[in-house]
Amino acid sequence: MNDFELESKLKKIPVPERAEEYWENFPAQVRINLRRRAVIAPPRKVWLPRLIWTGGFAAGIAFGLWLAQSEPVKQAFKQERQFRKELAQFPTHLRILMQDEHGMHYLVADKE
Repeated sequence: MNDFELESKLKKIPVPERAEEYWENFPAQVRINLRRRAVIAPPRKVWLPRLIWTGGFAAGIAFGLWLAQSEPVKQAFKQERQFRKELAQFPTHLRILMQDEHGMHYLVADKE
């Protein structure tokens, strides 16, 4: 269907008869309906997602505090301190450069 056919079909449809009073009130009715539809509904308060996020956050903090008080974590911190101390002294322990099947390496020796 092209534009000409559509236009001819639309012209064949009779315009509904309305009273003169209807056409006088028509612009006011349109404005009223536009204002009515422009009202935006207030957002709903959803408490369940907030409750879930808050509960998960609190559980995570509680788990972290419990984990920090556990013995393996305390030992890991002690081992980390010892490792950092040895790593800081590493340059003073270097004595000899050696070569093996994997290439050149520093030989780490104890202090004499």
